[in-house]
Order: sequence, then C-alpha cells, then structure tokens
Amino acid sequence: MNKIKINYHENPCIYGNALKDFEWFILLDSCHDKGNFGRYSILSCNPSIKIISHQNKISVTEGDNRSLVIDKPLEIIKKYFKNRVVDHTSELPFNSGYMGYFGYDAFSDEDLYSAGSFPDIAIGLYEWAIIVDHRNKITWLTFQQENTFISNLIDMFKSSEYLSKVNSSYVFSNLKQITPKEQYIDDIKKIKKYISDGDCYQVNYSQNFKLDFTGDSWDLYKNLRNINPAPYSSYFNFGDKYLLSCSPERFISIKDNIVETKPIKGTLKRLSDKKLDEKQKEILRKDEKNISENLMIVDLLRNDLSKCCNLNTVKVNKLFDIESFASVHHMVSTISGKLRHNISSIDLLASCFPGGSITGAPKKRSMEIIKELEKRPREVYCGSIGYFDLSNDMDTNICIRTIMICDNELYFAAGGGIVYDSDPEEEYLESLEKVSIFLKYFSKGSFKW
Repeated sequence: MNKIKINYHENPCIYGNALKDFEWFILLDSCHDKGNFGRYSILSCNPSIKIISHQNKISVTEGDNRSLVIDKPLEIIKKYFKNRVVDHTSELPFNSGYMGYFGYDAFSDEDLYSAGSFPDIAIGLYEWAIIVDHRNKITWLTFQQENTFISNLIDMFKSSEYLSKVNSSYVFSNLKQITPKEQYIDDIKKIKKYISDGDCYQVNYSQNFKLDFTGDSWDLYKNLRNINPAPYSSYFNFGDKYLLSCSPERFISIKDNIVETKPIKGTLKRLSDKKLDEKQKEILRKDEKNISENLMIVDLLRNDLSKCCNLNTVKVNKLFDIESFASVHHMVSTISGKLRHNISSIDLLASCFPGGSITGAPKKRSMEIIKELEKRPREVYCGSIGYFDLSNDMDTNICIRTIMICDNELYFAAGGGIVYDSDPEEEYLESLEKVSIFLKYFSKGSFKW
C-alpha cells in the first residue's frame, strides 16, 4: 500500500467538494470540526467492484462487466472479500477494502418487502482513499497502484484548484408524518401487551416521515452536519440514490482483532439552560426505565459478540455512560471482546445483524413484531454504513438519524425501545425528539408536538 501526504483540512467536506460527482462517492465523517468527536474521516469514490443485492438477487459489476447471480448475499460478499484479503499492519484505519451499507433486512431469508426503493446491500471495493487524521492534523492519500486517476488526484490536491467555491442548491416541501400519533400510541400499547404476555422484553418501534426534495443532496448534507454533527455521520451516493446519515451510534468496530460495540438505549432532550441541561443528564443517568432498557440490549449484544469472540474475552467496558449531542442526551454502553481466529469482519457483522439496539430482545421475536406493526420496509434505516478494510479491520454505524433520497423523495424515520414500563405518550414524544432537528429544519419550524 502506498500513501502520500496532501494538504490537511479539518473539514473533510473540502475534499468531498472535489469528489462528490464521481461514481459511488462515499464519506465516513467523524464531524471532528463540529464536535471534536472522532479521530478520522475517510473519503473515496470509483470502486473497482460494486455489489448490489435485492434479497438473493445480486448484481456484481467489475469495470465494464456485470454479472447477475441468485445466491445468499453473504456468500457472494465473503467470496469477493476473501479473494482480496491482505496481511498488513497500518496505523491508518482504512487502506483499501469495502465501503457502503447493509440495510436492515440485508441478511434476511424471508421475502419481506418488494416495495423498497433502496437495495438491501450496496458495497464497493475501494482501492484508494483519503484518510483525514484529526489528531495529528495530517491527511493521507492511500492507494494500491498509481494510475491516471490517482495521478490527477495528487496533482489536484497539491494545487488549490479543489478549494474553489461550490455553488449548489436544493428545495424541499410538503413534510408528511406517515404514522398518525393515535396509531403510534396504539401500537405501543400492543407491544406492551406482547411484553406482558411473555413474547418479548423490548421492541424497537419506529415511525417515518416523507417530503418532496429536488437539488443537491451533498449541499443538504453539509448543512445538516453543521446543525446536527455526530461521530458516525456519512454521505453515500450510488446511481440516483443518496444516503445522508447523522448517526451518533457505533454498531461494531474491529481494530487489531479487538471488537467493540456501543449501543444507545435511553434518550432525554437537551435544554438551553446549562444548569437544567446538566440536571437532564442526571435524570437520565438515574432513570430506572432507561437503565433496564439499556441493560437488556447490553446483555443481547454480549451474547451476539460471544458467537465470534474468544471465550471469556467479552466484557462491558462502560455501562450507562451519558453522551451529549446537538438535541439529545443518550445513555451509551460499551462492550468489547477479542475476535476469534479466522473470523472475518463480514462474518462478525452478519452474526450480529441487525443491531440489537434497534430490534429489541429477544431479537427474532422483536423483529416479527416490528414487521407486523410498522407495515413498511425499513430499508437503510436501522441498517449499517461503514468500512471493511482488507486487513480485517472495520467500523460501522447504526443508521439512525439517517436520510434516504430517491426519485425526488426524501424520507427518514425515528423510534425507540418499548419496554413494560413505557408510557405510550412519552415514547411518542421521545421518537420526535430524536429527529427534532430534521423536523424543525424540513418544516421550517412549523412542525408541532
């Protein structure tokens, strides 16, 4: 792997302005310049292989060659991943490998929905990347082999050509709340009945929103990250589809064979008064309902990680920690373990997928109840966006606070974990608070709750 230094910019969108119109442009954004969250941001485009799946119908494109196969997507992805695994160590999080997303139903064997606009999986093999190291204030351009495209990138980033102002615009209108409040509350009551009957302990139930959108989604992303920065943000365009994520939640990471997951369970809105806002954190920290909700998911994820980690290595590093974001405080726990030999990052992801924090417990029954009550494909929502380096390192988010744009429609969703002690009215309001910035922005302040 080769790497060269290019000019450092704390805001990775400066590089993105020059790359956004290339095929399958992707940015994995720590929003360090807005919130001092993570150490790295990663950008790339023009993957050499593109894999798209709609359940068991899989399209693989290599250069000008496109093949269609009927198979389990996990088997196809593992085949392409295994054929290119490299054994190298690097201080950088990503050198070359796969980036993209796995939707909520990515590994489901059921014929769940056919109406979704987005495929279940869209990942590409990226053989070069821009890695922005915010701690050391260095930006690296990494690549396997120099070619005309890489040479042009090097020349461009040595000059000031890419710093020219980008002019773009977008228009949105007609925000719709798809699930009426009455239905949302009634469904929560049904979930509470399932819990009291012993079907499950917790179900993550959500509602969705839709509006009309035309214009530049990249410009929208840059504006949203200014008002709602989050440590696992991302932007991804492929074909005529766009993902804009302001996610605060890590799903799974691997670094040097150490696995980590950070489930979020427990939310309270932020207040403008600093003293009252600090009290909100204490209220959340001591809230028995949120503590029990968080603990259930910690236990589920400990079990998920144990399937792929060495015996007695899975541990809870942080329990009920409070992390603060633009509009809400979250209760976050951290679980880690040591990955077993010969387990790939793709194996680990599939074994734990989808994340327990956005399904409930037990996972299988919770997902059945979600399907019954939500009556829509979640698509990318509650799936995962991230990278899978060919050295077997990875990092992925949970796709909450995530926008999908396709065919001049923009849509997003929000929900929360329902437990026996849940108050339906409070759960409804909490779901709105989680996307309050989106609701205020896209309604121009007119959305009321």
